[in-house]
Amino acid sequence: MPSTSDAARRPWTRLLLASVLGLGLLVWLLRHLDLAPLTAAVAVTPVWLWALALAGLCTSYALRAERLRREWGSWFAADPARGTAPGFVACLALFLTHNAAIVVLPLRAGEAGYPWLMQRRFGVPLGDSLRSLLWLRLQDAAVLATLAALWLPPVSAGMRAGWAVLLGVAWGAALWFGGRLLAAASARVPAVGRFEAAWLTHRNDRIGWALCAANWLVKLAVFALVLQALAPLDALAAWRGALGGELASVLPLQGPAGLGTYEAGVWAAARLDGSAAGAAASAQVAAGALALHAFALAVALAAAAIIMPWAREPRATLLEN
Repeated sequence: MPSTSDAARRPWTRLLLASVLGLGLLVWLLRHLDLAPLTAAVAVTPVWLWALALAGLCTSYALRAERLRREWGSWFAADPARGTAPGFVACLALFLTHNAAIVVLPLRAGEAGYPWLMQRRFGVPLGDSLRSLLWLRLQDAAVLATLAALWLPPVSAGMRAGWAVLLGVAWGAALWFGGRLLAAASARVPAVGRFEAAWLTHRNDRIGWALCAANWLVKLAVFALVLQALAPLDALAAWRGALGGELASVLPLQGPAGLGTYEAGVWAAARLDGSAAGAAASAQVAAGALALHAFALAVALAAAAIIMPWAREPRATLLEN
């Protein structure tokens, strides 16, 4: 049985391992770096592209906030004793605060901020907020896995179109018939009914899934646009790179701010079809990924700082928004 001192050292050991891994990946990726191409790319990137990227990220944030508003609106409405559901501004403040913690803290430690914020600001019990967090992450994982299955395999355009049709049919069938099958199973199997009551009663709706998918499509499109402007990649490779970075960002072993692992995910996914071959081009892709990462971090932290006056308001004021 591990001692108390061993248990106390374990998180620090994981943090050190994650930091070394991230730094090692970053050094390896940038070992052939020449800053001149990246500097030139940044210099010639038009202002409108940065403005469009910023607007796209703000749109992604708004979609996330609306997803949270719907997530908790029906939960509060189910019992008047729970109080008034948080409005859009309150949910936006919560998301931006939580998002800033996720992108800065290592090992996905920022995820713990979600149940803490829900309890402190809205009085939501820990068990309900943890179920909500898990459900939101399962939705994210399902959408990202679908996009990865569609775009990461280096297949022909015809095969990709056929695969897209199959995935679309599968999603359509799940959304259309899944609720009916679950209701039928709940009527016959008590355990399924208890699962539905605890997990899905107020959240398994099509609009929630649509908001989740829209958020990821907007976010990935923004990141692909910026990456293509900063690195020697075509549109498809840039899209894959953006997707690879987001997939890498959900790994449990993360250094501070995901440094290194995010760039490695972008670099690996962008080069799946042989794009950016050669040491110099490969280093440019890694440098572009690092610049994209810095842009995303800057926007996330700036948005959290801007929303701070609303985030610090008393709970009664937040609930009125």
